[in-house]
Amino acid sequence: MNRSSWARFVLPIAILLTVITIVSILVFGSNGRDEEQAKTSQPTLVPSLADDEPAQLEAWKRPTTSDPKPMAIGYARAIWTYDTSKHSLKDWQDAVSVFADPYGEGPRVARSLLPLMGEWQQLELHHAKATVDQITAEITPEMKRLQQSEAAPDGWTGYVIHGKQTTLLDTDTIVSSRQMAVGIVCTSICKFWSASAQINP
Repeated sequence: MNRSSWARFVLPIAILLTVITIVSILVFGSNGRDEEQAKTSQPTLVPSLADDEPAQLEAWKRPTTSDPKPMAIGYARAIWTYDTSKHSLKDWQDAVSVFADPYGEGPRVARSLLPLMGEWQQLELHHAKATVDQITAEITPEMKRLQQSEAAPDGWTGYVIHGKQTTLLDTDTIVSSRQMAVGIVCTSICKFWSASAQINP
């Protein structure tokens, strides 16, 4: 075979092999990059993060309202409802803190009517859980006087709250009457202001 016919035979094969190599690099290289980009662009789900989210009960939801009465009732429901099998004391404290303005002493005061750690541990030992119904909110004459006093902040309304709490302790069911005084401040959106288990006549 002479040199010119050899060149005519080898040259197309070389071109074909070069084209195949370039196409392979483009196809497989881009697939690898696409897979890598897909891996980096999609969020990575870490199961433990979901486990770390605070447990929330439906009764703990903070109302978003400019009406002080639903806010007072919502706060009462949140502090009188719990389930030791579903959440920790810290979960409960965090949920109740949200009712107050996050600045200042508001969150600490909002948590003040919850059990202390020793009391919570006793509830856990008995697998306790509680729900509340028949919640009422009344502006008593005493609350009306406080509302009209110069010491009351703008937008303050006080209620005396009553409710029936049903508590399950192991296999026992206890129904008890609960009451407290709650102060709510509403400017645009209502927020928890104060609470006390002591009710003035």
